[in-house]
Amino acid sequence: MNGGRSGPWDAIVVGAGTAGIPCAVEAAARGARVLVLEKAERIGGTLWVTGGHLSGGGTRRQRERGIVDSPQAHYEDVLRVSHDTVVPEIARLACEEAPHTLDWLDELGFPWEPETPALVYGHEPYRVPRTVWGANAGRDILETIRPLWDEQVAAGRIELLLGARLTDLVVEAGAVVGVRAEGPGSAVAEHRAPAVALTAGGYTAAHDFYPSVTPGSPRLVSVAPHSSTGDGIHAARRSSGAGFRGAEKFLPTAFGIERPPGSGRSDFWDGWPAVVAHFRPPREIYVNDAGLRFLNEDDESPHRREEVIMELPDNRWWIVFDEAAIDAGDPVVNFWSHERVREEARRGEVVWRADTLEELARATGVIDPVGLVETVAGWNALVERGGPDPLGRSVLGPKLETAPFYALLNRATTFISFGGLAVDTGLRVLDEAGAPIPGLFAAGEIVGAGATSGNAFCSGMLVTPALSFGRRLGRALGEVAAGLPAPFAKSA
Repeated sequence: MNGGRSGPWDAIVVGAGTAGIPCAVEAAARGARVLVLEKAERIGGTLWVTGGHLSGGGTRRQRERGIVDSPQAHYEDVLRVSHDTVVPEIARLACEEAPHTLDWLDELGFPWEPETPALVYGHEPYRVPRTVWGANAGRDILETIRPLWDEQVAAGRIELLLGARLTDLVVEAGAVVGVRAEGPGSAVAEHRAPAVALTAGGYTAAHDFYPSVTPGSPRLVSVAPHSSTGDGIHAARRSSGAGFRGAEKFLPTAFGIERPPGSGRSDFWDGWPAVVAHFRPPREIYVNDAGLRFLNEDDESPHRREEVIMELPDNRWWIVFDEAAIDAGDPVVNFWSHERVREEARRGEVVWRADTLEELARATGVIDPVGLVETVAGWNALVERGGPDPLGRSVLGPKLETAPFYALLNRATTFISFGGLAVDTGLRVLDEAGAPIPGLFAAGEIVGAGATSGNAFCSGMLVTPALSFGRRLGRALGEVAAGLPAPFAKSA
């Protein structure tokens, strides 16, 4: 181990992503010297892959468009969508901070999509339009705040170490006083500061850890970067006895394309099945491994759909359609052309095709041929007589009768980690008894999506709190470095 100590630093920020960048920027802007450790080879974290949905109640952009909203209304909507499963004081704080964060981005010239604020139907929608985003998703957020980062780096107030993986926290007399990190060549260095902010993200690429803390969760099919392995969570729990909560909350996104089969990785950002009936009425049927319909395909409640998918073996299901359905409208997979669907079917990795339903079922190696034949026959008869559908589908048709027939494999896909380090409203990390650990703070996905979104997907309630809490924590760290009284709130 390299026993040398870098510094002197006023604060160490572990993770240069959605929360870490604004945390370091706000602290440095107040005169703090900040060391930032980043495991990857570039800053930005999940901003490179996230859809970048933000939400806030009572924003300037809403007022300009005549939308009446408030942080309280936002919070009440979050409670409704999550079925009261959030950590109340953390979710409330996130809603209170959100409009300030969105107005801050506005002042920085964020390139909002013109149709926003909007309702988002990919997950359970809010009661009023409050979700916003940019044309280039999370990358627009990174590009908007990057100049602030570059300014502080150029001024020498932020020093960045790339390729630095957190291994342990340095704890003395019960207080966190630094970190140990492994750099290139596996050399481990110790870095010290009176405050350590963990903004290192979640654990959605940790294929062993995820099921160990979320019993009953499906086999992990993740869209997260490979670096999302929960290093900050592991180090905090191991070194300082940090509390961990919320992992029992779990809800996958119902649709995702896994490639290659069995790899545990998702091809989600290349294209995902278009199963949101609000935007694309279904021309297909959805079946389980037995070949049976199990879901109302045009149910507009994403939450109900996700709960049903959770009950399927291996959280796997199939979209079945025929040749006529391909050209009848928008492709069954977003970002795929009609010819791409046919090409993938010829390859036979995630889509299969055959001239008969029996052959199609056998080609997948999973679907029961008898069940599929009977289901399609029943569906065609249902369409012919005009319903009613026992599952409640309102769009009855078209029939599936034009060969060749197709089956697209879907997997429940994990976007976020619901569990995280326990924090109070001052973003101080709490130990297992609920007491703050001196010198240790956290913001971003490392505190768990379950804290701000509960056992659900509340639009904008992961990216926005990460930015908000990063800024809030950075301001506090900067004020302490300037010799001002610690502004951290008491544990709620």
